[in-house]
Amino acid sequence: MCIRDRVAGEHTASGYPMIANDPHLTMDTPAIWYENQLIYNKDGEEWHVNGTGLAGAPGVVLGCSSFSCWGMTVNPLDVTDFFSESFLTNALGLPTHTLYKGEPELMKQVFNSWFFNIIGDNIPNNLSRANVGYDTGAISLVVPRRNDGAIVQIDGQSGVSVMYTGFRDTHEYTAFLGFNRAGSMDEFVDAMQNFDIAVQNVYYADIEGSIAWFTSSEKPLREDLAAFTVDGLPPWFIRDGTGAAANEWLPVMNPQPNQALDYEILPFAEMPKLINPEKGFVTNANNDPIGVSLDNNPVNQVRAGGNGLYYLNSHYASYRMGRVDREIKSMVEAGGVTTQNFMDLQANVDLLDAELVLPTVLGIMSQVPVPAGSPMAQALDVLSSWDYSTHTGISEGWDAGDDPLMTSEPDMEEMRNAAAATVWAMWRSMLVQNTINATLTAYGLGDHLPPSNLAYHAFKHHLENYPTAGGVGASGINFFSNGLAETVAGSLQMALDKLASDEFAPAFANSTNVMDYSWGKLHRIVFNHTLGLDPFNVPNGGGFSDLAADLPGLSRQGGYEAVDASSHSVTADGLNRFMFGSGPSRRFVAEMNPAGVNGYEVIPGGQSGVFLSPNYSSQLPLWLTNSYHDMAMGSDEAAAVAVKETTFGPAL
Repeated sequence: MCIRDRVAGEHTASGYPMIANDPHLTMDTPAIWYENQLIYNKDGEEWHVNGTGLAGAPGVVLGCSSFSCWGMTVNPLDVTDFFSESFLTNALGLPTHTLYKGEPELMKQVFNSWFFNIIGDNIPNNLSRANVGYDTGAISLVVPRRNDGAIVQIDGQSGVSVMYTGFRDTHEYTAFLGFNRAGSMDEFVDAMQNFDIAVQNVYYADIEGSIAWFTSSEKPLREDLAAFTVDGLPPWFIRDGTGAAANEWLPVMNPQPNQALDYEILPFAEMPKLINPEKGFVTNANNDPIGVSLDNNPVNQVRAGGNGLYYLNSHYASYRMGRVDREIKSMVEAGGVTTQNFMDLQANVDLLDAELVLPTVLGIMSQVPVPAGSPMAQALDVLSSWDYSTHTGISEGWDAGDDPLMTSEPDMEEMRNAAAATVWAMWRSMLVQNTINATLTAYGLGDHLPPSNLAYHAFKHHLENYPTAGGVGASGINFFSNGLAETVAGSLQMALDKLASDEFAPAFANSTNVMDYSWGKLHRIVFNHTLGLDPFNVPNGGGFSDLAADLPGLSRQGGYEAVDASSHSVTADGLNRFMFGSGPSRRFVAEMNPAGVNGYEVIPGGQSGVFLSPNYSSQLPLWLTNSYHDMAMGSDEAAAVAVKETTFGPAL
């Protein structure tokens, strides 16, 4: 997940458009991205492209050219369906055909060979073939009808297949190279028609003053939705694959420019987009782009021209977008937006969910007798003055604005806010567990609980509607069966008991002093190496160490759906369950000066994957403190900052 912001020149201090980008991906070592710059001759002039790429991929994937800058973030379009299937099987019980409308359709068999390295014989790469059974990995079964999708579950003569837009050839590399070479927005948009999978929000700004946001990828059309109905279960559940329901993807009848998929797709003209909007800015944070889910029914909109139901996805993120949009509007109203304003926004760790929910539960607690000086009284005191920030509150923590090269002591306000962040995180968890999860478990659904973020949305809904519904949902079930005040106060007491417990002693030493509950003791990150071993992991490699023996990782600001992405499970309740493992895989801000783009970026690691290299984690201190380095745009700037130059040419 990530945020993308673009502001037109009319609202910036320089008069030039600006763009910001921080795609949220898994935080591993080596870093996902590496920085690169290409300089070549285009029509007799120097043309440069700078930004980040992926190992093995040509060109710059995210970055700037001499004409434009662009960024991407996931747009959660629904481009995957699961289908229940009926099989014909052979004498071994292995499916050979699926049945569609009673007719057998032959499946493909893909034979797999698995090898492993013999450990302990002191022979490098001494591989031996593994004896893997045909039903445990030796054979993959592929269904042609499902865009060559795989069977992922077999239960006798039935099972489940998966259908995804990316299971056949697509053209993303063509799109990347087109982005690099585009000298106009039209050329950029044409190149984007080759970005067929990995559904993305694509953000754009150029030196001619334009800003834009597009939705990329190929969005398949379902036959029932095209007929203005939902036949059986909607697309975010397992659909019928036998032909008994009209759940198939429509075969291509109206091919779109550069289309790769052999199925009908939503035309680009109907995909969400904004080009030079009148308000002068565009924001996105993986949110519902045009409001199709605002009424809690994502399949009741009609396509332009009345060609069926307009369906994008079932649910989206929301809190980060709420904060981003609020901050951008404030910047625009104040006038003179700068690149530093965008950097500050990317560092924002104020929790919008707390701002929306905490006042309500504090109001309920005001009616509950609380002993003076008790841990509960202390907790309510720090929460009542909390500014919703989530800084670490400890000198060992990494917070925005810190010196990347040395530690600094937090002041009292930071420590109070850090304690409040800890109490709220645990209280939030207990509130959701004691309402949504406990109630569903009591009805025998403990093994089928909703994802924690959806459970939190349900809790928030019942809390807001308690004055009229009394905690009773559409099902008739009361999720506040113990009473509102009793549930809220009891959850806070449970939260405080946990924080003072033996489990949390490595962080808080069984303290009942709420001021000892520094958020940075719990909110940590490990940049895991592919090998999963120290000293390749960071920490305890790359010059960094764990916070403490029983507290792995680096202490870092952030929290649930903060703009500076660092989310953990809403129902986290253990010592190491408030850690996070995904976030901004590249932070980037640029100003589109026609004389030369002013760009700034940072990646969470370094340019080298070699453990002993000084560049293994050289940028991590900058990333941890929300600092940036200049992007070298063009041959002169590249030469000025180069540490080493390597020239490649044909062999003599």
